[in-house]
Amino acid sequence: MSRLRTPLSLYVHWPYCSFLCQFCAFSKARVPAAGIEHYRITTALLKELKTSLAAHRDKELHSIYFGGGTPSLAKPQHIARIIEAADSLVPLAANAEITLESNPTLAEINKMRDFKQAGITRYSIGVQTLDDQTLARMGRLHTGAEGLAAVDRAKQLFPGKVSFDMMFGFAGQSLNQWQKELDQALQHADSHISIYQLTVEPGTPLFRDRNAQRVILPSHDLQAQMYEAAVKICSQRGFRHYEVSSYAKEKEAESVHNKGYWQGRQWIGIGPSAHSRYIDPSNGRRLSTMRFPDIQRWAQHCDKFGHGTAKSAVISDSDAKQEAVVFGLRMLDGISNSRFAAVANGQTLESYLLMEQVQQYVHDGYLLWDSVQGHLSPTERGLQVIDSILMDITP
Repeated sequence: MSRLRTPLSLYVHWPYCSFLCQFCAFSKARVPAAGIEHYRITTALLKELKTSLAAHRDKELHSIYFGGGTPSLAKPQHIARIIEAADSLVPLAANAEITLESNPTLAEINKMRDFKQAGITRYSIGVQTLDDQTLARMGRLHTGAEGLAAVDRAKQLFPGKVSFDMMFGFAGQSLNQWQKELDQALQHADSHISIYQLTVEPGTPLFRDRNAQRVILPSHDLQAQMYEAAVKICSQRGFRHYEVSSYAKEKEAESVHNKGYWQGRQWIGIGPSAHSRYIDPSNGRRLSTMRFPDIQRWAQHCDKFGHGTAKSAVISDSDAKQEAVVFGLRMLDGISNSRFAAVANGQTLESYLLMEQVQQYVHDGYLLWDSVQGHLSPTERGLQVIDSILMDITP
């Protein structure tokens, strides 16, 4: 019998965008006037890939995620080269999930078939909202109708493997508007949807507009009602709320890659600003690394050193324990003693957590604790306020 390989995930950051959204705080850059240096970026990614995966050949890639930025601006043949190179270094699992993020512009819709041929198995589309005025105000270059058309097209090419993002909490948005918008979007949904509350991140145009009171966002109470409405409407449409921001019709539709983060799987990130978390095979230490965010500096380091790592740090045992609980309780399935013990040197959840507070949240209907199996999970009610709960139950 062959030895089971340790699961590994790969994140590939494509840094360029055709437009810069007013709310986005991710590392990205507008497409240069002279165009994207496709060959240079792809060459740097391949060098970093080879260097980064060299020590992990005994593992197995369960997922690859092309994020950004807007990776659908990349050339499909370059995406294919990265997938093939990754597979040659660390073998892809038989059912590996390979996701590509895309915006629903006509140019990107027309490339879907080429991306499928390149090896993409799952397609994620940034629809965000169906309201054309909000889309324009946020700097998006597509309409609501084009967003839904992109979802419909993707379902033809990636049946059962299409996800799209929606957001709530925009300026001027009412609860009734959000409910109608989400219900309309779900009529086009495949088997997965991600729903996010609009957050105001420092350094973004939205942050400056909000602080200058040029934009008035819905109140916290109204945003909470929108969140609750999303859970209810998705449930009525057959979508299970399996993670704070994610809904799926069946277990097979849940995001393998994102679940890897929440379940503590090791992952390697390549590309500008990409993060990694893995166990160093040479000494068994848990490491956290980050690449240079500046595209040119990152590419130059890849050319010279084979990677663009800007920072590397050892994850302490205490941080590893806390991360296991924080990430695990983002999911409705929660965290088990066995998963926690794997990063806690055999320690149990019951001996680590502040159990008096845990039991109070269990009594109040926010958490579920199985003392026999040693398993902790949030209720639907608890998932909505999980950040506050975590502050109370972790040392």
